[in-house]
Amino acid sequence: MTSSDSPLAVFKRLAESFSELIEDEGVFIRPYANPNLIHFSRLTRDEQFDVIARVKLYVLACVKVKEHHRTLTDNRLMVETFLNVSGMNAHPQDLNLIEDKHFIEIYNKNGMHLFRSLNIFESSSYTFEDLCCRQWYHLYERPTEAHDKIIQAATEFFLQTEPVRKPADAGPMRIVEKDTLEHLIYLTETKWLIPVFKNQSLDAVLTIVINWNPDSIPQFVKP
Repeated sequence: MTSSDSPLAVFKRLAESFSELIEDEGVFIRPYANPNLIHFSRLTRDEQFDVIARVKLYVLACVKVKEHHRTLTDNRLMVETFLNVSGMNAHPQDLNLIEDKHFIEIYNKNGMHLFRSLNIFESSSYTFEDLCCRQWYHLYERPTEAHDKIIQAATEFFLQTEPVRKPADAGPMRIVEKDTLEHLIYLTETKWLIPVFKNQSLDAVLTIVINWNPDSIPQFVKP
């Protein structure tokens, strides 16, 4: 394997390609903060290949939408395209709940990123590497009681024998970026946990999040 084919080099190219793709939509995100890819490099080799496989599908979904001259900000279209290229599916009645104003995320059972709607990148100061290589509960600080409630809801969700859509029941909450210079503050509400299937088995969770921020971008933490 040449250096240009190393997992680090492959992920770097994917991250840069994604950032270029969404720039056409007027959305900007840093692909990584350090060219040595600090978070990616901390992963085991198997974990690195898993990240690459997940990101390839995500970028492919973006490319497919662009090929049809559609916008990546169409949340429903983006989700359906991602599920299609990933060999996954969800109940149409659940997907009908998706609106462009929502924050949409899809995570696997390990809490790792599979998909995020573009409006999340508009609001976040995390890099693409951060969001792809770290579990969701390591990214944001929540009130302890609310954090425990969400963890419990996610655990119970994946234990369902007949998976169905579940309300998150956490209510609006103030969350703060844990590991950025900006430590942006958000006011959000996770509304629904929606089952995503692969080969007829529950494989991931799609979350519909309402953005209650009164401004177009989150606020900085004030000293």
